[in-house]
Amino acid sequence: MNKAAKIVYCALFFAVCATPLALMPFVESNAEIEKKALTEMPAFISEGKINTNFSEQFESWFNDRLPLRSQLLSAANLVKSELLTSPSSNVITGSDGYIFFDTDKLDYMNTNAMTDSQIKAMAVTLSLIQENVKAKNGSFTFVPMPNKASVYDDKFPACYKKAEENNLSRLTKQLDELGVNYVDMLSLMNSHKEEGIYHKRDSHWNYLGALYGYDAIMNSLGKAHKTYNGVTYDLVKDWRGDLDKLLYPSGGFMDYQYRLNIDYQPFRFTAPVGVTDTQAQLEIFMSDKEENDNRIGTANMGEVDNTRLYMVRDSFGRALLPFFIDNYKNAMFVRTDCPELSMVAEGGDMVYEIVERNLKNLINTAPFMFGPEREGISAEGLSDGGSIETVASDEGYAIRVYGALPDDADMGNGRVYVKLSKDGEEHTFEAFPIYEKKFLGENGTNGFSLMIDPSLGLSGTYKTTVICGGTVRSGSDAVIEAKQ
Repeated sequence: MNKAAKIVYCALFFAVCATPLALMPFVESNAEIEKKALTEMPAFISEGKINTNFSEQFESWFNDRLPLRSQLLSAANLVKSELLTSPSSNVITGSDGYIFFDTDKLDYMNTNAMTDSQIKAMAVTLSLIQENVKAKNGSFTFVPMPNKASVYDDKFPACYKKAEENNLSRLTKQLDELGVNYVDMLSLMNSHKEEGIYHKRDSHWNYLGALYGYDAIMNSLGKAHKTYNGVTYDLVKDWRGDLDKLLYPSGGFMDYQYRLNIDYQPFRFTAPVGVTDTQAQLEIFMSDKEENDNRIGTANMGEVDNTRLYMVRDSFGRALLPFFIDNYKNAMFVRTDCPELSMVAEGGDMVYEIVERNLKNLINTAPFMFGPEREGISAEGLSDGGSIETVASDEGYAIRVYGALPDDADMGNGRVYVKLSKDGEEHTFEAFPIYEKKFLGENGTNGFSLMIDPSLGLSGTYKTTVICGGTVRSGSDAVIEAKQ
């Protein structure tokens, strides 16, 4: 290469590098692309001191506003994902056009295995929820949605070795032992996988997969429902997958969607209020926009067989919305890690749906549910575990009694009982076997959380005793004020 050519090459190189900087004053924001609030320009002096984090904060501010950032990321990911089939932007490239969330590999290889105590805690938590719903003459079912890699393992890269068991398989075994009703979605999805019931470029199922899932959920609840047998559909290439967006923020490849030709009954939204165009709003809720969708209430305006549904869901539940709206007089769909059992009406049904990769969220925080009072729980003959600190917190609507248990504690069958005693008065409740991280910090594993029903009229200072795994422990006194 002669001298002139070298000069031209260097000039072009620096021109390309400088182009984003040159365009920066003319670009207003990357907020629409980033789908988040952009980082504010940091101050060099903060609270009268030099901001020691200025360089990191400035880098974040600069990256959020760099022109052509999305185009450059898309180009880089096109090379890595489509040509080199290497992981990029939290996406794993499989075969036949399938791409997967990078986190799918954790459940796939069982490298995120939870402890036996945590698995038991999840199963016991679900059994207590089911007991509460059944006491109201309702039906309950748990819906663990398998990760895409768990269904399309034949499309997942061979460099990842599939484990014989993982958190999902261990949990379902525990659910079987406790008699908790659930839908075996993994088997169902596997039975239909050849029909293409998950998107290739999205982490979720498509509308055809959701139709199969809805039917299985209603059968699990034991409820009469429309099956939509013989429904026709249009296979349209108009779906922009969440994984594709991660790879190509400035535009990528469209995926096929099954557009079902179903005439649903008219309905209205009870939450959010003020919706005038129900169909347009429903389409937004079924998309990945996730705008104001934490609490969706509906009222069917036609004739239906079922009265009330309370569904705890995640993003997989989006595709199920029209089916349940069409089959329940009133329905409430909530995105939360803390189910509110007070929302389950007498005779109402509850569906608890969560994807495999988020199973741990089942025990992040205890559901809003009053602990059932138990009879015949005795501390006689149990080993003495010493004393532990328990907390009685007045949360306005009820008293919560919670605490941590030793990380190496024998949790036995996962059942935790809290006994309150005062002047010959004694009450024993079953608590959720959940370590309350938001109250106790992130470092613990074993714990308990109990909400006391204010209608019981408990009032005063009670001695607490915690019974679990064949061990009895003395807790701190709990001060309970009667609620009006």
